Amino acid sequence: MKPNIDLPKPNRILFIISVFLALLIAQIFWLGWEVERLKDAIEQNEKKIEASLQAIDGLQDYILEEIRKEHDSKFI
Repeated sequence: MKPNIDLPKPNRILFIISVFLALLIAQIFWLGWEVERLKDAIEQNEKKIEASLQAIDGLQDYILEEIRKEHDSKFI
């Protein structure tokens, strides 16, 4: 004769909620990591833009100076 031991069956709802919460927490951490990557990319792009603007300003100053020299040499 078998002993009558009824083991409780796993509660499916509890298991589904646990899996859902684990996935949700993993997605939150992943999203935080992606936000940090995007912040780094934005910071690098801002630095590149600033360097480009400085280069453009330098070229504009050089061109204006050359135009002034050419203009002044015409009147001498």
